[in-house]
Amino acid sequence: MDNERFTPFVLIIERITKNIKRIADMEMEPYGLRSSHVMCILQLAKSENGLSSSALAEACGVDKAFISRITSELLEKNYIVKEIVPGKTYKTSFLLTEAGEEINRKMNEIIANRIASVDKHVTMKELQRFYAVLNEIDEGISILADK
Repeated sequence: MDNERFTPFVLIIERITKNIKRIADMEMEPYGLRSSHVMCILQLAKSENGLSSSALAEACGVDKAFISRITSELLEKNYIVKEIVPGKTYKTSFLLTEAGEEINRKMNEIIANRIASVDKHVTMKELQRFYAVLNEIDEGISILADK
């Protein structure tokens, strides 16, 4: 019985994740970006004072090595800058540049359009309940993972 719930759940989540990454890769290709850059830019856009590597890794749900590679690429493309706090070698924050802000606006436009096409199939009440249940499942799995 439990396997009848577990297997479809994992497969559906993996398929959704894979498809979201494919869509993001297609949409970001003209800007020289991939899906791995999208979440980083979106998280930086939400932060007024920028984010450190550690905070960015936590916000994106990835490790610091991944963030190091992504931020290096974004720095090279001039989408972010590193703000160095004087006297604090390890207290640097990443901030979006003007080009980064522009790409964030484009990403939000793309996301809004894509979400709107998906939302046509589900009511707002169903979406609210879905996210509430998904958050409860996430909390339960996180507790298990932390043990």
